[in-house]
Amino acid sequence: MNKKLFILVLVAIFSASLFAMAAGEAVAPKVETQVILGSSTQVNADFFSGWTNSATNAYLKTLMGGYETVSWTKEGRFMINPTAVKSWKATDNADGSKTYVFNIADNLVYNDGTKITAKDYVFGILYSASPQVTEIGARYGVGPEYVGYTAFHDGSAKEFKGIRLLGDYSFSIQIAAEELPYYYDLSLVSAGPLPMHVIAPGVTVTDTPNGARLSDNFTADLLRETVLTPNTGYRYRPLVTSGPYQFESYDPADSTASVILNPKFLGAYDGAKGNIYRIIIKLTNTATQMDELKTGAIDMLQGISGGAQITRGLDLHDQGIVNFASYPRYGYGKIAFACDFGPTQFAAVRRAIAYSLDRNEFARQYTGGYGIIVNGYYGASMWEYQQNKDLLDKELNSYAYNLQKAEDELVKDGWTLNKDGKPYVKGVDTLRHKKVDGELMPLSIEWANTANNPVSDLIAAMLVPEVKKIGMQINGTTVDFAVLLDHLYKDGIDEPVYGMFNLGTGFATTQAIWYYYSTDPEYFGTYNTNFIADKELESIALDMKRTDPQDQKGWAEKWIRFQKRWNTLMPDIPLYSDVYHDFFNPKIVGYDSSPTWQFQYAILRADVK
Repeated sequence: MNKKLFILVLVAIFSASLFAMAAGEAVAPKVETQVILGSSTQVNADFFSGWTNSATNAYLKTLMGGYETVSWTKEGRFMINPTAVKSWKATDNADGSKTYVFNIADNLVYNDGTKITAKDYVFGILYSASPQVTEIGARYGVGPEYVGYTAFHDGSAKEFKGIRLLGDYSFSIQIAAEELPYYYDLSLVSAGPLPMHVIAPGVTVTDTPNGARLSDNFTADLLRETVLTPNTGYRYRPLVTSGPYQFESYDPADSTASVILNPKFLGAYDGAKGNIYRIIIKLTNTATQMDELKTGAIDMLQGISGGAQITRGLDLHDQGIVNFASYPRYGYGKIAFACDFGPTQFAAVRRAIAYSLDRNEFARQYTGGYGIIVNGYYGASMWEYQQNKDLLDKELNSYAYNLQKAEDELVKDGWTLNKDGKPYVKGVDTLRHKKVDGELMPLSIEWANTANNPVSDLIAAMLVPEVKKIGMQINGTTVDFAVLLDHLYKDGIDEPVYGMFNLGTGFATTQAIWYYYSTDPEYFGTYNTNFIADKELESIALDMKRTDPQDQKGWAEKWIRFQKRWNTLMPDIPLYSDVYHDFFNPKIVGYDSSPTWQFQYAILRADVK
């Protein structure tokens, strides 16, 4: 080949490569690499938001979702996603409301090749806020902060006034004046596309002077067919998605689910597209998980807590078998109470239980020194706690182990009778009772826990025998985690059974406390899983919500007020806020997690060598 022809061939090859990149085509990996994540929480069949809310499934949902207008960065801030949004504008309106206009990129597609337009974004909002979704049993409604939400959500208006379809690639969101100012202002307008052609085939989105609306053939019956049909509905098999990964399989027999790279994904806010071809999440017994990591049956364990498990993982690291990343937990392990029925509806009972548990010893035994005790609704890594640690440690009740104080709480609250309604005699009677609505209520609490859980074992050993000494009984029942969640949310439960649960919580990046402690029935069981109705707590939380985004000092002051009230009510007993460890096979490189950036974000930027 002559030199001139050779150069022309090179130019042609280079030009073809540039064309492919310009067209947004992702390069398929040469080798189908994979990572198996072991999870102590079982994967369930819910892969679409609105139903169960396990952390494991949340990872998969996040990996399959993409092109949101607003992203959460590793540095812990919200930003407009430049991959999805071509341009945007925010306008403060004369009536106190605020309108965001988004012009989305015109080269976005779903994994099936279908073009993504503004209609998909508007549909995502309308779908989530619709009464039809409530009718099929989903537990959320997106957009309560938007103008016209209530009328649209309850079905009295077909149009969502605060949502407008402005063009093929343009739409707007109007935040209601009563919701402003808002400390997490930008988070309110985070919207992503939903595949209307799959979830609601034949349905159209139109714009009217009164807002965007869905055509009349958008019905609950349609959604029951497209979303809820067993095994094939979108809730169970979301085959069309917009994120870096797409659904591959789910095996209920061994609680295993897998996703594979979406070759049509253009990238996250920072351009990350994912490098690992397949990600598998499988149920792993806590007792054997380190052995499985050692043998290669799994490649990664995420969010490991507990001193015994961390020590085992660090031993494997010392042997050169695994690598690890560690970071303070953005949350805590807890005992959670149902605050709307039975003995646990009384704050004095919850405080008595707190006094009956030596939390320092509990945390020492469980975390092995890799964690601290917190006394409020916060994790050790939160900036609010870090900046106000001395004040909080001084002013919040630590509920140090003290059975006399526990007993005093019960006596003051009226738990002074025996089963016959006569005065309770310590050492003679076994169980305290109290007159509630004219009937004797026994101080007996049903506790739902999960198997092979060292936290459950410690509670059984350290708390259950102690409360017997003060005339209280805690009855433990081991259930599957999915069943525990059903009872926690009271989802499909006619009569509540369990007043006490042990589980962990990770705080949302927006710390939307006003939802988690709202007395609005809409948020009971969805956000407010304690079912606590305290007007003072709710008022402080709403005051926090109204804080100007620039007023960090004002936010911190209100946050401290909230913690003081929460500490008195004790809807949870924080057991430990530990240092998480992610252990993984050395073949995984570039994995970097943080308190605010969990597995689903870190793995997207990692690779397998």
